[in-house]
Amino acid sequence: MKVLLMDRDGTINLSPGSGRYVESWEAFRFREDTVAAMHELSLDGYSFVVITNQSGIARGAVHADEVERIHQNMVVELADRGISILKVYSCPDHPDADSDRRKPAPGMFLEAAREHGFVLDRVLYVGDDIRDCLAAVAAGCGMVLLADDLSPDDLPRNPLHFSVRVSLVEALEDIKGFYSPSADSTS
Repeated sequence: MKVLLMDRDGTINLSPGSGRYVESWEAFRFREDTVAAMHELSLDGYSFVVITNQSGIARGAVHADEVERIHQNMVVELADRGISILKVYSCPDHPDADSDRRKPAPGMFLEAAREHGFVLDRVLYVGDDIRDCLAAVAAGCGMVLLADDLSPDDLPRNPLHFSVRVSLVEALEDIKGFYSPSADSTS
């Protein structure tokens, strides 16, 4: 089983902007480049786990039930496009909370690995923020950062895999290489 871990905001869907939240399903907009790449990976046997901070709940900007509705609709829409989301792990905690689940802490990663039976050093996490990079390092998995203005030199070192790409489409070769049976995942 090939499982790719994915962030949500800015990775699967368009980011609402710094300090802003997707407040409803009606405001949710997929990154079509990401969906196209996820579809291609699905055809190669990949499944996906979404790991996302949703502090808008703790801040009172969005209701927990609406975040759940967003996730349910996102999973259904992606399934209709041939993309299997095994589960969405969401942390509603405020950034000031002492949470072992909120990224950059590895709690949601550990939970996902236990529930789905994968080994963290054999998977990649795709995200768009430095917290995603820090979380991947803390969890012991490789990382693909979707960004156009950051260099790997500006980010935490990851001994497994680390690449910076503008889009998931551009990261397909990195991802397939990492999961290849003959790949040396330490490079």
